[in-house]
Amino acid sequence: MQKKKVSFRYRLEYFFFYIYLLKLKLFPLCFSNLNKKIINFFFKISSTRRSKIVTKNLKRTFPQKREKEITLLKNKIYNHFSSIFTEIIYLYLKKKPNKILKNIFIKNKEALKKALNKNRGLILFSAHFGNWELIPYIFSRKLKLKIYGVAKEMNNPLIEKTVKDFRKYMGCNIINKKGSMKKIIKLLENKNILYFLIDQNTIERESVFVDFFSTKVSAVTSVSQLHLKKNIPILPVFLHYENDRIVLEFLEDISFKKTENYNRDILDLTQKCTTIIEEKIRKYPEQWFWFHNRWKTRPKGEINGNRK
Repeated sequence: MQKKKVSFRYRLEYFFFYIYLLKLKLFPLCFSNLNKKIINFFFKISSTRRSKIVTKNLKRTFPQKREKEITLLKNKIYNHFSSIFTEIIYLYLKKKPNKILKNIFIKNKEALKKALNKNRGLILFSAHFGNWELIPYIFSRKLKLKIYGVAKEMNNPLIEKTVKDFRKYMGCNIINKKGSMKKIIKLLENKNILYFLIDQNTIERESVFVDFFSTKVSAVTSVSQLHLKKNIPILPVFLHYENDRIVLEFLEDISFKKTENYNRDILDLTQKCTTIIEEKIRKYPEQWFWFHNRWKTRPKGEINGNRK
């Protein structure tokens, strides 16, 4: 594979990224609250575009909320992501999990056990919610289970290397998304656990359109395809915060009755998974990644979610 060219821009980005990590590494843990506030400040001023996306997404999703309520929720979102970003960076740099991760509670572990007992491999699906990066960490450290994740490479190869090292430390064996299906099938045939995040916008040729907060979105179908073709169990898993408590919650594995209409089954199963994600977001709206343009790809005949 041809290596990406490391441009001046990429080197500059990496320089500031490295300086920031170095600063956090040198700061003792007692400064974590201060660092959260600093991150929050720069988070808010760094990207006007992202701020507009958050506001647009919130207004689309919660049309009944007044401007003041939207602003309050937006502040909670920034606070949450500043907090978890500081948490995972400290965890990676300081290597002191007992001081950083307190009160981890695993809910409904029996659902995981039942799914694994089927002995057909396992598909975990989740969303960019709560702190999805901690899920592999808890699997490897607390549950003593190895999992594989699928991820797209970052544009900046210098930062990508650091992110890969971070995810490896967190316990996730990363598979490059590009051309990954054969490797995924092989891993599942060998009874491994695959971890997917399925809540982001997807190009039309790789997706189906399902309802998400009463508006159509493009949704990736890989989880549905693997279940329908290979009969692999699907288990929803989410990590969220309840004040100071970190909760890893397993839901029951997906029950779905196949029909003779494969395309319809793909649509219905993908909708079922998307609805589960929506229900979780409604319960803890400040913990979902609203910075992503989730409603970008539109069905034919629609512009910005409205029919022509």
